[in-house]
Amino acid sequence: AEKNKRTECYKPTVPLNLSSLVSYLALGKGSELEKSVATMVLVYNSYADSDGKISKACAKDLLHTQFQHFIQGQDTKPKYKELMEDLEKDSEGLMSFEDFVVLLLSVLLISDLFLEIRQTKNTK
Repeated sequence: AEKNKRTECYKPTVPLNLSSLVSYLALGKGSELEKSVATMVLVYNSYADSDGKISKACAKDLLHTQFQHFIQGQDTKPKYKELMEDLEKDSEGLMSFEDFVVLLLSVLLISDLFLEIRQTKNTK
């Protein structure tokens, strides 16, 4: 029973209400980057178990539900396939927040949307 409990994803039934979170409010005057990082941590935490871990299956689900615009159209890329295959072959394996961030950044860096954003010039 414990094994099944740890591999299940907690999926928020309502979007995160960031304005009600004290740690996020503390960043009210924080930079956009600080707020983005805080949001990433809070979203991860909403999927994590009581030990702060998520299963690899849950990590894949989180990517598909919370990062869908960045993974759209990546199915044919060898690196993306490799990352997804790793999540599938050890779907019950657990990931820490640090491991998830490495996965997230790996997916981000090969994303077409990321490359498009990087090429956008600041108009200020």
